[in-house]
This record gives sequence, structure tokens and C-alpha cells, in this order.
Amino acid sequence: MLSLSEFLLRWNERPICWGFIRPWVPQPVARYSWIRVLTVTAAGTSLSALGSWGGFWLALSSVASAETSELLASMQGWMTGAAAEFGLLAGLSWSLLSRRCWNHRAQRLNSTPETSAPEPWPRLRLWTGAFPSVAYAALVFVATPLLLFHAIENARGALVWRQTRATLKARGECLELACIIPAPVRDEENFFATPFWSHFHYTRTTDASGRNSTIQWADTNWSEVTRELSLPNVPTPKNRLGVPPEKTPEGRTDLAAWAVAFRTSTSNTLHRPARGSYGSGVQWVAYPIPETPGNPAADVLQALTKLDPVLAEFQAASDRPHNRYPHHYEEGFSAVLNSVGHIRSKTRSLALRSAARLAQGQTAEAAADVVLAFRLGDSLREDPYQISQLVRYVCDTIALRALWEGLIDHRWSDEQLARFQDVLTRRDYAPGLIRAIECERNVAGYELERILADRIGRLHQLDALGGNNSPSEAEEYSTAISVLMPDGWFRQNQAQLMLGYQNLLDSARTAMKPNNRSQALKEAQALDEVADRFLMEFSTHTTPRNFLVRRLMPSLGKASQRAQRVITLARLGAVACALERHQRAHGRYPESLLDLEPTTLKALPDDWMSGQPFHYRRTEDGRFELWSVGPDGKDDGGVYRTRNRKNDSVSEDRDWPWPSATPNTERMF
Repeated sequence: MLSLSEFLLRWNERPICWGFIRPWVPQPVARYSWIRVLTVTAAGTSLSALGSWGGFWLALSSVASAETSELLASMQGWMTGAAAEFGLLAGLSWSLLSRRCWNHRAQRLNSTPETSAPEPWPRLRLWTGAFPSVAYAALVFVATPLLLFHAIENARGALVWRQTRATLKARGECLELACIIPAPVRDEENFFATPFWSHFHYTRTTDASGRNSTIQWADTNWSEVTRELSLPNVPTPKNRLGVPPEKTPEGRTDLAAWAVAFRTSTSNTLHRPARGSYGSGVQWVAYPIPETPGNPAADVLQALTKLDPVLAEFQAASDRPHNRYPHHYEEGFSAVLNSVGHIRSKTRSLALRSAARLAQGQTAEAAADVVLAFRLGDSLREDPYQISQLVRYVCDTIALRALWEGLIDHRWSDEQLARFQDVLTRRDYAPGLIRAIECERNVAGYELERILADRIGRLHQLDALGGNNSPSEAEEYSTAISVLMPDGWFRQNQAQLMLGYQNLLDSARTAMKPNNRSQALKEAQALDEVADRFLMEFSTHTTPRNFLVRRLMPSLGKASQRAQRVITLARLGAVACALERHQRAHGRYPESLLDLEPTTLKALPDDWMSGQPFHYRRTEDGRFELWSVGPDGKDDGGVYRTRNRKNDSVSEDRDWPWPSATPNTERMF
């Protein structure tokens, strides 16, 4: 049987190994020089780099999509470099092993001159040399350099990750998933420990391989529960279905349109198609509304009695101090966030019921609905997910609009206004935004740890996030290449990802500081651009260090501006309540906001967007105008947006005014 040593010696005796230049072929008794080692190493490096570049050129000429072409083009540079490194290791392993065997033979021949020279290379046969030679070639040219390549890259990646982790830890950052999971709370203290939320609890089971998972719902009828407790779509002239509710020209809730929506849905229940055959996407739900139209507010209230049991549950649990929904944080980005959509839906129901109750003169009940609507938004305060914080902003804006409807008609009592003020002045949205970015960071790091434990399964699950069950050609290329990566490259991705998140956190923490608002606003304007720049850099300069970063880096979706907007609205709402209390006490609005202190407002809140007092003036019709300078930081006289009549488009936000009841004007809500 051919030995590895003989294989190396015989192949090094072939002229092809010396460039077919006979003077270069040494005698068996000559030594294998270090210059030869360097030459072979350089040749292996060059050939591997050239082969990789040619392979990418062929791949670019055969791919189907522009997205894949762009991906491969961005990878060509670093993959050629990686191939050159592999070729260097292959040439080095070949030449060093050959040098050792050659010099060992030369030493033996020189020490015993009577030893005859080795026979010429015999003709290879499958049973005498061909198969072993293929195995030895694979061992020397593939297996050994591949193991060395992975070992070097793994060591390099581990070093980079340890240094990055140590740096962030020294700054007080906690990168573990456990750091963002809310602590368990007792049921009697938990807002989410009520029968309604138990419908949406689930467990996840996996198959024997531990990859394919199936959700087992605690209530298999949860989707029907959700559908039955949803609000109908309000018909509009533009689109009869799926359009948000219309408002009256003054901005009030259009109760007549809602009554029509409830009645239309109910009247079609007898003629609805079979389950699963809603061709147009319409799902008819029965509401207890009179067949004959009457008072719109009364009809809406009667229809909403269907939701009374659930809203009563929320009211009973509203005094509980904690809000801990049993989200499956261990599932990372695959966790199902049931609570978020239902919180928003029920907040809309409360705002609608409050408007109907106001129209019916049930002011106390309407005020209770507004307070409960704020409580629903506050239930997401302790949840670290970014989507939870964004929905919290939406819910509080819906509740503010319900509060506004009572303000414009002077319906709230002084006691109710004081309660609203207390709720709004306690609102603090900045910690939620910071915690949401920390959550995204820690979950992304957790996902990379899971990828390292199960490369193929987790990469395909990342492709499937957001319902992407049919990955694009580019994503398939990306996943296939990722499977072959050394662990060290994933560690370098992890390091780059954590540094990118740290940039986001630094900007967000500065942007959300209540002091030095001028600097904070500059950081806030830059915050939404940081992630975009980060992703753009890694999309155009893809390397082993950032190959997965763009999959795991979040899209903030103007999160900082949304947070600033709801902070400003809450402060405007608190001041508006104080103005209304002053009007009730003195029969008119004050000359200046300073007149509100300290009787109706203990401390006048500053405009979050400037750090200065809000702008205020009384109007000739006995009302007031109150506004923030908005995202541009300039006073535009309370103008929210301007509309282009030619194409019906609106400009960017200028000031952020507390809404007025002037017909057909642009409002913040």
C-alpha cells in the first residue's frame, strides 16, 4: 500500500511540481529549500484566489436575479481573499510536509551512500496506488488546510468577540437574554392574568431532530375569539371595506358611520359564506344592534355590549401593579406576540365607547373608558419588545383623542380633568425606547448563539421570519454560504452587531435625555439614520465580519420620532387639561401658561422638542391654540402640515399642535 510519505516524495519528483523546468528539479540527495516552501505557498495562494475570482465571475453570469448578482458582487472581494488564505494554507501544508519527507530521505541517502537510488515512479493502478493517492491528496490539499483555516478563523473570531464583549461589559452593558426578560409576578398582581388572555397562551413542540416546531394553543379556538371581538370596518365612499373609521369634519368620531358598519355586518350574518371561503377577505360578525336605525350613539353602545365582558375584565384588573404577559422570550425573534394586537384593538373599542357615551351624556362612564384606555397602553410599558413600545404609542394616541373629544365640548368635570392630568404627567416613554433597543440587541445576540448551535435549522428559520416561507435566490445563496462558514466568522458578526447596536443605544440615550434638548434633538434626528447607515455599509461592503448583520439589525421605523411625538402629545394633553380646569374656574382661558402654576398645574412641562415652554394663544372664538415647535425645532405659528391641492399630498411635520375643532383641518390625531 502506498504510504503518505512515498506519495509526497513521488509527486515532488514529477516535473509538473517544478514548473517543467528541469534544472529546478533537485536530486534525491539534495535538500528541499525554504525558498521552495515559499514558492509553493505563493503559487497555492495565487491559484486559489484566481480560481475563486473565476468561480464568482461564472456565478455572476448565470444567476437569475439582480438581487443575487448584487449579493455575489459584494461577496467577491472577501471570498477571493478567503480563498487566497485557504490556498496559502494548502500550499504551506503541502510544502512543509514535502520538505520534511524529502529532507528525511536525503539525510538517509547521504548517510549511507551505498544505498541505491529510488526506483522511478511506477505506473499507478487502482489497487496499488490510485485510490490511496486520491485520499492523500484530499488529506493534504483539502482536509488539512480546511482544518487550519477554520482553526485560525475561529481563534481570530473568538478573540474579537471576547474583546468586544469585555469592552461592552466594562461600560455596564448586559448582553444576555435574561437581562431583558421581565421578572415573574404573582397572578393577583398581574394585569395579564385574566381569563381573556389565557386564550392566547401556547407551547411549542419540536420533532425528533429538534428543528421543526409546532405551536400548541391553549385554546384552539383563539382565532374565532379574536374575530368575534373585533370591530367592523367602516364603509367609506372610496373603499367600502378595510378603511379606517371616518371622522366628522370637526374631527369627532363619526358615530353614524360606525352604526352603519355594525348594522351592515350584523345584517349579513345569515348570508355569509362558509368558513374559509371569504373570497373578498370580509368576515361578517354579528353585533347586538337594532335592525331599525335609531340614535347612532345608542346603537353603537348597544353593539359594543358584545365586548362588555372583556372590557369589564380589564377594568377589574386595571389596579394591578404589574404587566407580565407570558411571552416566550426563549424563542428569540420567533416568539408570538399575541398581546400587542389585542391591546390596540381593545383601546380602539374603549375610545369608540367613550365617544358614544359622551354623546349620550354619560360623562362619568366616558371618563372611565378614557382612563382604562390609557391603562391598556400602559400595560405594554414593561414589555421590552420594540413592537410593544410602538403599539403603546399608538394606544396612548387613541386614548388622547378620546380625551380630546370631551375637551372640545367642555364635558369633563374638574375631578376628571385632574385625573387625566395625573395620568399624563406620569407618562415616561423614554425608558421604553431604550429598553426596546436593548431587547433587540440581546435577542439578536441570542439568535447568533442559537445559529452556532444549529447552523442549518436556525438559518432557515431566520429566512422564514415574517412569513417568508419561500426565500429568495439571494437568501438561499446566503444561507448556503453561511452553512460553510467557520464559527469565528459568526463571532465577528456578533461583535459587529453588538457594536452597531451600541451606536444606536448611545444615540437613543442622548436623544431621550430631558436636559440639554438641543443636543438631544440632534442625536434624535441622527438616531434613525444610524441603523440605515450601518445597514447600507454592510450591504455594499459585505465581509465575513458582517455577513449576517443586515438580517439581525433592526429597522427602527422612525421609532425615536414616534416616541418624541407621543411624549409631546402627552405633555400637550396635560397642559390642555389644566387650561380647561382654569376655564371652568374663571370662565375664560388664561392670558399666559404661567397663570396655570401652581393652582391647576404644579409645574408647567417644557416642550420636549425645544426644552422651552409650549407656544400658546387665545383665539377670538373663546378657545385656545397650543403647540410644540415640532421636529424641525422652529416655531411655524402652530401650522402642522401644508397640503398640496394639486396632488392632495402633505408636507413633513412642522409644528405639533394640540388639535382644534376647526372643520377640515389637518390634525395630529
